[in-house]
Amino acid sequence: MNLITDAEVSRHLLKYRAPVVTAKGTFTERPTVILTIKDLDGNAGVGEACPMVGFADETIDETEEAIWDWLHTEDQNSPPLIPTARAAIEGALFDLKAKQQEKYLCHYLNPESSLKVPVSILVNGETPSELAANVKQIVDDGFSSLKLKIGARSFNEDLSRINAVREAANSNISIRLDANGAWSVSEAIANVNQLQDLSIEFIEEPVSGIEQLREVRNACGVPIAADETALNIEAVETLIEREAVDCIIVKPSAIGGIVPSTQVTDLARASGIDVVVTSLLESSIGVGLAAHFASALELTDPAPGLATSYLLLNDLIPAPEIKDGCIHLS
Repeated sequence: MNLITDAEVSRHLLKYRAPVVTAKGTFTERPTVILTIKDLDGNAGVGEACPMVGFADETIDETEEAIWDWLHTEDQNSPPLIPTARAAIEGALFDLKAKQQEKYLCHYLNPESSLKVPVSILVNGETPSELAANVKQIVDDGFSSLKLKIGARSFNEDLSRINAVREAANSNISIRLDANGAWSVSEAIANVNQLQDLSIEFIEEPVSGIEQLREVRNACGVPIAADETALNIEAVETLIEREAVDCIIVKPSAIGGIVPSTQVTDLARASGIDVVVTSLLESSIGVGLAAHFASALELTDPAPGLATSYLLLNDLIPAPEIKDGCIHLS
């Protein structure tokens, strides 16, 4: 590979079209850091670091500083410990290598990978009627999988919203939920058991913590997924050893990029646990990298949760084309 001859680090403020309400907080905007590296031939690789407050420990300032430190270190084979900074660096390096070989990133990682990836879409809406209307549009657009954030309201309110989504979606539409660790173990067991007749694909993080997830999984009939609890390889190993979950959510932007995401995927697959690749609600730079990763590792069933670019009012690059519920990579 030609040596890196130039690098640029820039900070941007992403703004959402409507507030994204989660149990971790409501997001109307978020800062993100973009790393661009170039070689002698003018090829450019781009990566993104977009830490989410309440999801991971690092701040945007710490992330940006870690990227600058890496750029100025003599040993660039040692990535920073901050996962989002590492994700930006890995993303830029892999992107550059693919461009140097004049390949799509997914084909650089796996020549047999597909440029068409089915995706799950995050559905927004304040009221049950607004959610139902949005779901009908989503179904008309060809999606077969959708996700609803819960846990920020009372469970009775959430249950009304979930019922509205299920009623608006036909029986072939997969519905997954994300509570972002909003409940105690007793609350989660009581709440999740009320969902058993709604054909829920899985629920992410009904509680926080490995043993807490295991307790809920053992008491409920709805599949349980780990997201925030699965942010490093050691945690995933323990989740698998304790048989705490049915599914691991892998966010390449949060876990450190392609290499650690591959390691987590290999661990989960060896144990027969599903892996779902999702975004960190970042720009289409990070979403695109995650989509190429999902394609390269054939992580398409369950569908990756990557139809999130539409949430942004000011994306940094053109969003990946989505047609008939699939991202078409470029």
